[in-house]
Amino acid sequence: MYLGAATALAGAALFYQSAALAAYGGAFLLMTHVFVMWYEEPTLRTTFGAEYGRYCRQVRRWRPRLKGGTDAA
Repeated sequence: MYLGAATALAGAALFYQSAALAAYGGAFLLMTHVFVMWYEEPTLRTTFGAEYGRYCRQVRRWRPRLKGGTDAA
């Protein structure tokens, strides 16, 4: 969801050739990262415990795995 919104902002910045909109997109990504790290992940860890820990080991935060499978043993 967050990456989709950032992609839409990047597309709009390119379409309108707007440096201000591109800067807003960069700020959006930075603030989203801070929100995810400091609020969302700790809340999910508290709510779901070990199950969320297993999920985090199998799924990257921002970039999808392109080769299928997991890095976890």
